[in-house]
Amino acid sequence: MKKTELKKLRTLKATKKMMKMAADDTVKRERVGTWLNTRIREVYGYGLYMRCQILGGILKVAFFLPEHMRMGAVLPAYELFINKETGQFLTYDRLLDRWLTAKLDMLPWPEYVYCSEKKWINPEGFKSIKRYLGMSRGGYNGILEYQLKVRADELKQRHKRETDPWDMDMEQTPELPRDWDRWVSKVGIQENYIFYHYDRRGVTEGYCTYCEKEVPVSRPKHNKKGTCPCCRHVVTFKSEGRAAGTVRTQEVCMYLIQRCEDGLMIREFTGDRAHKKPDYHKAECRFSEVRRAIFDSEGHGLRAYYWGDYKHSEMRWIRTQICSPMQQSYYYYYRTYEGRVYGRTLPDLAKKELKKTGLVEAIALAKEIDPERYLAALASVPEIEQLVKAGLFTLAQECMYGRVSITDCFKNRLYGGLKKLLGIDSQELARLRKCDGGSRFLKWLQYEKATGKMIPDHVIKWFCQEDISAEKLGFISGRMSVLQVYNYIRRQMKENGMKSSEVLTTWSDYLAMAERFHMDTQDAIIYRVRKLRRRHDELVERSRSSKTLVMRAYEILKKYPHVEEIYESIRDIYEYSDTEYSIVIPHCIEDVLREGDNLHHCVGSSDRYWERIERRESYVLFLRRSGDVEKAHYTLEVEPDGTVRQKRTMYDRQEADIEEAKKFLKKWQKEVAKRVSSEEKQLARISQELREQEFAEMREKQLVIHTGELSGKLLVDVLTEDLMEAA
Repeated sequence: MKKTELKKLRTLKATKKMMKMAADDTVKRERVGTWLNTRIREVYGYGLYMRCQILGGILKVAFFLPEHMRMGAVLPAYELFINKETGQFLTYDRLLDRWLTAKLDMLPWPEYVYCSEKKWINPEGFKSIKRYLGMSRGGYNGILEYQLKVRADELKQRHKRETDPWDMDMEQTPELPRDWDRWVSKVGIQENYIFYHYDRRGVTEGYCTYCEKEVPVSRPKHNKKGTCPCCRHVVTFKSEGRAAGTVRTQEVCMYLIQRCEDGLMIREFTGDRAHKKPDYHKAECRFSEVRRAIFDSEGHGLRAYYWGDYKHSEMRWIRTQICSPMQQSYYYYYRTYEGRVYGRTLPDLAKKELKKTGLVEAIALAKEIDPERYLAALASVPEIEQLVKAGLFTLAQECMYGRVSITDCFKNRLYGGLKKLLGIDSQELARLRKCDGGSRFLKWLQYEKATGKMIPDHVIKWFCQEDISAEKLGFISGRMSVLQVYNYIRRQMKENGMKSSEVLTTWSDYLAMAERFHMDTQDAIIYRVRKLRRRHDELVERSRSSKTLVMRAYEILKKYPHVEEIYESIRDIYEYSDTEYSIVIPHCIEDVLREGDNLHHCVGSSDRYWERIERRESYVLFLRRSGDVEKAHYTLEVEPDGTVRQKRTMYDRQEADIEEAKKFLKKWQKEVAKRVSSEEKQLARISQELREQEFAEMREKQLVIHTGELSGKLLVDVLTEDLMEAA
């Protein structure tokens, strides 16, 4: 419809009868709303007046508002044009001179149009609308019904453009096997029961749902597990007198893999079996197909579909993503979807489509599996095929579900051989296969190969069960063999009633405190103490009672674990002395704490210094007189390139000898400049940026020192004056 042509059509004006009806109409005023928020609204006898006419095959409907008509207006507020041949409709807003595509119920009507019960149109117009539109009603409701139908058809066409390719995919779905129903009941659903009638004299027979016949039983108990003497399946005994009205098995997943036009289709079903009172012997087996995934002939995922509500319009197959172990979807978020796989289609597929996937072997090993998940994971981790065909299904399963770091598990992914891939030898591979070990077992074998020390399989199994890795035993490595550690942990668990994780924590804490007390932790009497918990508690009490620096250092080391390692790594760079002064590098955290206590400043008690050391922004070093290097003199805060941020002695002061000390520090800075590595220079640049940023914040906040000789001075001015940048 052309808008210019529509405007040329004859204008429908309000008739004299319509004008008189609007003028004579009684306007009612109603109070609406709650008692907190009330308002008055107007209600007319007829909230809307209509005229219609068919002009040039176009149905034209004019809508008149009673409030306009009561003021003498004979022109309509809206004009609606409908072309039944094309299904188009347009509305012209005469008041605002604009065209609208909205339906009648979406036009900006005054409130009274909706509130008034009636909308007027003469009988001839009502019949014309009904006849032209072919609807069951005429008038306003007939037009709205027609518009809703047009919109529904348009929406359906839009949906169809999206769903047509999906339907083409679904057309290649093969028929279900003829024995599918029986396979679901007998194989897909594994849960079975033996129903029996209770008799106080004893029960000798019961009905097995798998055998589908009476079988001999002996002293069954309601809801207890057992084994059928005929089929040897695991069953649950159910007394018919105590069983529920409907005994239903747990819903399970089942899979059917079939050849299709594009390659192969994996079809997922869910189902259960119900036995209803009074005849529990009759089973009602139900199943429904919930997902389909299409893979090409090489086993690569193409498309997946699930059965669901499509845009609240219909239940149908909807396109979704192929599952990936690296990118979890909502479908796989809450649980795994492992189930039995129909076996009769597999031998033929194993010769072609599934030949190079290992899926058939995985099904044989696992009994229950998610085939779609397996093939999707295989595309990301092709080594899974090697693992499965080597009988290492547990390790393959961990790779399928992304539970293991591929880089940690596979040492040499560039090599084709499985032994080189896993970083173990033939004997260790045989042990891994025999124990069906996962990634934890593999890491212990890799550790065994790296150390060259044999570890028994039962020890590795126990460590895997207790989630104990070689890294967790690093605190005792070199002093005890893995077998000795195994025996020691088990003995402590038995004697102290602790879990293995508690034993390891107590043991490592005990040795850490023992080192702080300068005990010989290389002596077996110390590191393999018999009464571990008692000795641990004794050291804790000793630390508390003596109020030494040990526990303080222990807490700091737990929070900043690399401080002492950092000091050892920088010793050769910054240690220096001449006849007058020496730069001393702390050996441990206690040295820094003692320095703070001896000079009565905050270097040991403030976390900011430890944080800076931990991230290698700056280091706390000691300036001592060469004649007595054990006596505290000045404490320095030094950046990685030798820049001295602070130099403070007793109570954060600087004595008269500071100028003499500065000369030495300049000599030391020149020597450090020769020794620092490129890494230290990079750290120094970062340190300088952080220092300048910190100074800027201090200057902005106008931080003032309130105590001591420097009271009243700006902190940033004092620190700037104290700064000695490296040459």
